[in-house]
Amino acid sequence: MAGPLEGVRIVEMGQLIAIPSAMKWMADMGAQVIRLESVQRLESYRTDSLYHNDVDGEFWNRGANFYEQNRNKLGLTLDLSRDEGRAVLRDLIAVADVFAENFTPRVIRNFGLEYEDLRKIRPDIIMVSSTGYGFNGPWANFGATGPATEGAAGLAYITGYRDGGPVMSEIPFTDYTAGEHTVAAVMLALMHRLNTGQGQFIDVSQTQTCSATIPEALLDWTVNGRVPERIGNEDPAMSPHGCYPCAGDDRWIAIAVDSDEAWLGLCRVMGRADWAADERYADVLSRIRHRAELDKMLGFETRNRDNHELMARLQAEGVAAGAVVDSEDLLFNEHLQERRFYEIVAHNDATGMPPLPYAGRPWKLSDTPAVPPQPAPIMGQHNRDILAGLLGRTDDEIAALEEAQVIGFAPLSPRGVRRPSLDEQVRQGRMQRYETDYAERVAQWFGTDR
Repeated sequence: MAGPLEGVRIVEMGQLIAIPSAMKWMADMGAQVIRLESVQRLESYRTDSLYHNDVDGEFWNRGANFYEQNRNKLGLTLDLSRDEGRAVLRDLIAVADVFAENFTPRVIRNFGLEYEDLRKIRPDIIMVSSTGYGFNGPWANFGATGPATEGAAGLAYITGYRDGGPVMSEIPFTDYTAGEHTVAAVMLALMHRLNTGQGQFIDVSQTQTCSATIPEALLDWTVNGRVPERIGNEDPAMSPHGCYPCAGDDRWIAIAVDSDEAWLGLCRVMGRADWAADERYADVLSRIRHRAELDKMLGFETRNRDNHELMARLQAEGVAAGAVVDSEDLLFNEHLQERRFYEIVAHNDATGMPPLPYAGRPWKLSDTPAVPPQPAPIMGQHNRDILAGLLGRTDDEIAALEEAQVIGFAPLSPRGVRRPSLDEQVRQGRMQRYETDYAERVAQWFGTDR
């Protein structure tokens, strides 16, 4: 099945999330994405969340997070510190539409891979550079991680509880905002080239993509000179508004009352006609003034109720409510199952991994669906297909590249990290809990073989 981006070829020199996730979505829609990696320096996601936590054998081909970010791509190992490796890359760029990378400007300049360098190879090339702070400016060559960029974006400062310090998300939030903005920018550049024949350079600042998600805070300072306070789960215009405990271990429900009608609906579900008749809670402003009292009362009422059942009852009364789900709940979710959000991906036999469900795209196109999902490549899987089939290298030339370790099929210095036992990780607070029958449950729910 061909996707809507069939015929678009992308060379990806990415790592971790920002560029790999963006190019994953492009690959989902049919673009041919050729992902570069090196046998000299192992991509860290190849060693993260290993299947069955097993570091024996070719563990680098069992990294769950690597598979998540790199489905539907072709994999080529290439040592760009060598002249021979850079020569291969230049040949790839000559037949590519897009070159995408997320290294610092200093690294790109050292490799001779700036936009003006690429234009000499292919004049209409589109280059996208996703960096922590942008390709130019005083911070351009600063090292960037998710926590650093989230802090620099301003999001962390306004996130947290009253009388507490800034709180950052558990996931690298800016990587994903950068990925989403990158997809939009590349699509716009492709449309521009289709109309004009011109390529261009796309400069993505991961920090700025995150700052763009908090325009209210920026404008409040611009027009009022105010810095917003950290308010936890509260909302300045709604009450009750927050997360409340439910029956079970660490079970919660999020409730947002945005009108007097929703307030009365909440009172009916809770069986508290006295709340509805109390003048202290008669309107929005009154409820906001008594926020702390209401939160305490509501938490007492929800604590013995099932969060999913309570969500359904509140929604039936027009109250915005959602059970707070963990990864287990999210995977075995009937709503997502019916919408076919998860896609079953079969892995290369060499990995020993069964078919597993992966999160798909949150959007669906009625007439141009995504391509059937393929797993991320094992290391060096498509070396010959790309070098011989696409670039016309001979068997002797390919053998010479392999002998010189410019290409390869395994890291030169593999080091698997053997983690503590699961019980010890729980004790250390590195995980909330674990399940021993997860493989059987996944196979049963999704109809796959373990």
